[in-house]
Amino acid sequence: MYLDVWGARGSHPASGMAFSRFGHHTACLSVRSGDHLLVLDAGTGASALARALEAAPPREVDILLSHFHHDHVIGLPYLLMSLPPDTALRIHAALEGHEALAERISAILSPPYFPPGIAGVLGRTECHQHPAGASFQAGPMQVETHPLEHPGGSTAFRVRCGDRSLVYATDLEQPDVLAAEWIAFACGADLLVHDTMFTEAEWSARRGWGHATIEGALRLADAAGVPRLVGFHHNPAHDDEMMLLRELDLVLRRPGSSLAREGESLSI
Repeated sequence: MYLDVWGARGSHPASGMAFSRFGHHTACLSVRSGDHLLVLDAGTGASALARALEAAPPREVDILLSHFHHDHVIGLPYLLMSLPPDTALRIHAALEGHEALAERISAILSPPYFPPGIAGVLGRTECHQHPAGASFQAGPMQVETHPLEHPGGSTAFRVRCGDRSLVYATDLEQPDVLAAEWIAFACGADLLVHDTMFTEAEWSARRGWGHATIEGALRLADAAGVPRLVGFHHNPAHDDEMMLLRELDLVLRRPGSSLAREGESLSI
């Protein structure tokens, strides 16, 4: 199983050559298995994914949305419009109190936020609103969900394909104490992609923003016995020089860890 990174920034894209090493786009990851593609969030990185799929479009696409903030959904129209009419499209969310997923998706893809002309895509897109904490099948992959504390809510996903699994946990308010059920959710995964927007020193003045730290990600990876940690949702103000220093600190604390880079493919 391979995880491809199309965007790893948070909040908004980062512009300029000083940010090119870790990338400019906001959250979007994908896992491909044969003719099936699973997409984790659809930030601006989804537009880069859309271009990459033109040469070999999948037959089935399942898109998992952690939540609906702009940096996680703004690329959704470009991804949907890039796929051929015979592609089976499904969008999933598992947020408390957000039952009307189809209406939310329609709003994102409609005027005045997006030009008309995408009605055909909406007509062939299935929208599945799952209860928070639910599990469901997405093509050949089994998906488990876990609610996260974040303004407006967010969702962590655990994706299993064969005997391999990854946990995607971004946009979460760092807990003071790791809950047993949160450790159990990540326990034994092969890869943990975790929000590392701040350091602990930065986060102390940003409680309530709904984000986590390198230190918090390390605590979960250690407690859950996850062999590989990848930091994600990079602060758009942090240029390559700062990111490299943070990655060095991360690797010194836990060899084999890294910060996600736009354009990389991670073997799981």
